[in-house]
Amino acid sequence: MRLLLVKLRHIGDALLMTPAVKAVKDAYPDAQIDVIVRAGTESILSGCPSINKIYTTASPEKSKRSSGVLWKDLRMLAAIRLEKYDAAIDLGNNDRGRIIVSLSGAKKRCANSHLYPIGWPWKFLLTHLGQSEWSIIHRAQADFLNIKDFIELPQEEPGPQIFEKSHAIEPAISLSSEKPLVIFHPGTRWQRKRWNENHWTSLGASLIAQNYQIVISVGPDPEEIALGQRLVQAMGPECISTEGKTQWSHLAWLLYHSRLFVGVDTAAMHLAAATGTPTVALFSPDSDARNWSPWKTPNRVIHFNSDEVSTLNEVMEAAAGFLAHSPLKP
Repeated sequence: MRLLLVKLRHIGDALLMTPAVKAVKDAYPDAQIDVIVRAGTESILSGCPSINKIYTTASPEKSKRSSGVLWKDLRMLAAIRLEKYDAAIDLGNNDRGRIIVSLSGAKKRCANSHLYPIGWPWKFLLTHLGQSEWSIIHRAQADFLNIKDFIELPQEEPGPQIFEKSHAIEPAISLSSEKPLVIFHPGTRWQRKRWNENHWTSLGASLIAQNYQIVISVGPDPEEIALGQRLVQAMGPECISTEGKTQWSHLAWLLYHSRLFVGVDTAAMHLAAATGTPTVALFSPDSDARNWSPWKTPNRVIHFNSDEVSTLNEVMEAAAGFLAHSPLKP
């Protein structure tokens, strides 16, 4: 089997596809499974060995596009047509993904039509339409069902997310060899998803007093880096920041060597789940944990309002519970 999966969504969405990829590989060990994702999201898939080849297409943000992007996308389309896929499946439920699937040259060109009815021109360009209800279930399960609509799979539900430990890379960060590690990820591009900065400081100070070392994971955005620097300054020398310099493979290494992850609803939270790290997940009121909660890892989802103070004790209690029962990782 030669299979092409197209998912033009955010970074975390790309990682949430890995349980379905693994299910296909388990059922068809000799299958060639290639994926197409947005440029900038591909590196989080580096820990999934079931994927043979990763193609990237232009980022949707106009500011990140160059004059050569269209030419690059046309070359990608030419390359995938040469592969002569048995099936191409859109998992992103958007027009860009449907265009690629329609032009892929695959024998079966598939998309889901449950929530967004397929009209002209897609009903003439696509050969198979799925009807799985995906809007009210976890996105990892949605990808699995959207593939199972077109490919026979013996599993009833997907397994955990995949980022294999052998693909994690130790970062150039000075860590204590004596103190267990806890990862915080406070930053996100969406301000509404951020938890109170003073709460992070209080939580970190409490864990440091219990002899834990804190690593603040932040992305490369200057504002996130500044947030990490403020938290380090507030918590003291037992807290360090990644300064936006770590890749996903580096963060995976840190997570594999940590006792706990505490973070907002981001790709980093999903990577924590992929490494099996116990997770305290902080969700803002407009984030749907039913769709995006940590998948198949020990977790506690805590909803908060940006102006409330009551969640601090709830987060501390959840963290203490995980730390009391999570053994040191080998």
